[in-house]
Amino acid sequence: MSMNADDLIALLQQHFPDAFIQAANQGNKFDVRVVDASFEGKRLVQRQQAVYGLVNEKIASGDIHALNIQALTPEEWAAQQARSE
Repeated sequence: MSMNADDLIALLQQHFPDAFIQAANQGNKFDVRVVDASFEGKRLVQRQQAVYGLVNEKIASGDIHALNIQALTPEEWAAQQARSE
């Protein structure tokens, strides 16, 4: 059974219960955005590792071939939204 964007969101939501999560996939290549207060004060690489750690098994099994992660704090997300309006 191959994974889809909803599966990825469900997996991440378990570990980031209060996060706003968006995901999209084309085959087994995924783009994911996780907006969570737990990223506050963490460097980009630490944020990405937090997400990668949860999906390593899916990458190892081939369910996920590529993963593009955007990990933002709520403030960063709000600023990004304001810029795009």
